[in-house]
Amino acid sequence: ITYNAAVSACEKGGQWAKALGLLAEMKVSHVNVDSITYHAAVRACERGPSWQHCLAMFSELSLNFQAPEGTSLGSVINACRVASSWESACALLDKELSRWLSHDSLEASVTYEVSHRESWNKGFTTLLHYQGILAVSKAADTSTESIFERLHHTVSLLESSDMTCVSRLDLPTSGVLVVALGSRTSTSANYVLAQFAGRLAIKTYHCLFSGQGLGAIGSKAVRIAALSTSTVDDSYRTAVSTAGGQESCTALFVKALYQGTGLGRMQDDVFTFAEVRPITGRTHQIRVHFASLGRPLVSDVAYGSQFFAADSQWCSR
Repeated sequence: ITYNAAVSACEKGGQWAKALGLLAEMKVSHVNVDSITYHAAVRACERGPSWQHCLAMFSELSLNFQAPEGTSLGSVINACRVASSWESACALLDKELSRWLSHDSLEASVTYEVSHRESWNKGFTTLLHYQGILAVSKAADTSTESIFERLHHTVSLLESSDMTCVSRLDLPTSGVLVVALGSRTSTSANYVLAQFAGRLAIKTYHCLFSGQGLGAIGSKAVRIAALSTSTVDDSYRTAVSTAGGQESCTALFVKALYQGTGLGRMQDDVFTFAEVRPITGRTHQIRVHFASLGRPLVSDVAYGSQFFAADSQWCSR
């Protein structure tokens, strides 16, 4: 337990070399190395200078345990992606898919019957249902958790009632949610989790920011700032953190600018409409990255309270 905690701490601190050193020490001392240790070591090596280290750790994990988690495979895929080793990433994903399928038959027996009108009345509408994977469009002001609960009553599973929510969206955000029809260890869940963790899934948000402009129309920018999240009164609260925060990166493309005159703002206030892509996936990442620059999302009461009273009069979300 002590070694596992130490390796996990190395993972969170980006100390991949120390994580490998602890793992080697465990083997020499004949301390049992379980899957938790290997998973933490793989994630630590994801930040290392060589994707081969990450792949080697994952290979050891695969050799000693039957079916590694999709998130660990995602760490290796991301390391390969950063190094532009796409062939290795794709080959590894195909290999693990075959192995997952050998341990767990894909949920081909799942039936899903619901009309678009019925589902939208439940706060979502169906976009895709294919081989154990379900994609739905979430309405604004509907929580991810409530949609997940409603899906349990909407989807008819012949063999299992397990479902895995692969992605989530904040309450005021509309967009696509991906759900795997199966437990977290199922083929469908592991396959999609590996792609999300490996950053193969591209997430694009359309956002309206208040405050000063974020650049000229057509300009691009990347916001990099470590973030840390804590729980306050049963709610998540994220802040930029220079010590102990997780590395976070957000890309932005400015599509339009609007003057704030007549909307309860100063004359030089500008609203920026932008296409935003979170490279990492931290809690409230987009909201905090730009609110910390004095450019919060319009009507964001949590991180843009100084503008909320004026903005909520013409934009409720």
